[in-house]
Amino acid sequence: MNDVSLEFVEQSKRYITIDWLTASFNINLDVHDFIGEILFMEYHDFEFEVGGLARSYRYGNTAKFGDIHIYYSNNLDVENGLNAGFTINFRGQGCRQFESYRWSDGSWCWYDTIKTFLLNDCKFTRLDIALDLINTKYTWQFLLEKIYQKTLIFRGDVRRHNKINTKTGEDYHASIYIGSKPQQLNVYDKKGERFDRAGQEFDVENWIRWELRLSGEKAHLACIELENGRSLSDLFCGVLRAHYRFVTRTGDKNLSRRNDARWWLEFLGNAVETKLYVDKDKPTLKKKENWLEKHGPDKSELMLYLKDYFVYGSAKAFDKLTKRIQRQSYNLTVDDLSMILQGVYEECSNAGVISKYSKNQIIEELHKIQFRKESE
Repeated sequence: MNDVSLEFVEQSKRYITIDWLTASFNINLDVHDFIGEILFMEYHDFEFEVGGLARSYRYGNTAKFGDIHIYYSNNLDVENGLNAGFTINFRGQGCRQFESYRWSDGSWCWYDTIKTFLLNDCKFTRLDIALDLINTKYTWQFLLEKIYQKTLIFRGDVRRHNKINTKTGEDYHASIYIGSKPQQLNVYDKKGERFDRAGQEFDVENWIRWELRLSGEKAHLACIELENGRSLSDLFCGVLRAHYRFVTRTGDKNLSRRNDARWWLEFLGNAVETKLYVDKDKPTLKKKENWLEKHGPDKSELMLYLKDYFVYGSAKAFDKLTKRIQRQSYNLTVDDLSMILQGVYEECSNAGVISKYSKNQIIEELHKIQFRKESE
């Protein structure tokens, strides 16, 4: 799972891999057996200590092999309220260490480990996917320019952090953070970071990392995609295609109706859109629906409809009500349209209905309603 392919300009390359993985297990095993039967490693290679970082995860003990950490509890720990089972944490370097350890088998890959974990009552809680671009045009400066041009469509925070040498004033590297937990896209200067941290210099024009950080249910859903045979690169670009969008600089004032930028389509390739949708109640949406039902403007619409019903009859009253709704549709904002989409998804899920409309079809229909002439 270290896919390599040529980039779009000469001598530039792409490398993609897992850069962080955390998983918890609800199984009753001795820690030595866990290391041997689940990780296929030798427990003699691990250091064992009481407490350590395990305390942060509410376990009693830590087993370490470099940056591979296993947190677990003994019977007394569990009696005292600590967690049973195991949590394993592959940090960035821990992933590389595990690869080196397992590649000696000859045929191992990350897909094998993910399948083994899921067969043993595992719940993934963090997955970081790192796409490294060498000598690329998709630098953090390039991305920042597109954001400043207001061509990014994303409902969330976008932040920029710079690393400055306080002695020389030199700008070592920068990071762009799009969104926050449970899904964050981080784009930064990996070449500058390596030089800043370890004084390492690399003979490349640039080395940029696009890192997708998933936590909680989103991490678990992504790992299930991998278990089902999805390639890591297709999953990475598929999630980006579903949740982030860069559009052309010119066109409709409503950004959502502009075409996707050519560079963004080139970057994503043919990846299948993958929306990591977590099925949970949206309290803000429910509150708004309840308010509309009990106190909102639709009460006035109902009163007008009933008045017209008794004067003109049901067909005429419904026709007048429809025209009022169409006139009001001019006031719908992008946020309103997003809320309508979310409501459609939730209602379909709650009712067990598979919608005959795709997301793009729903948006198209909303726009038809929004800009339909009253005479029509």
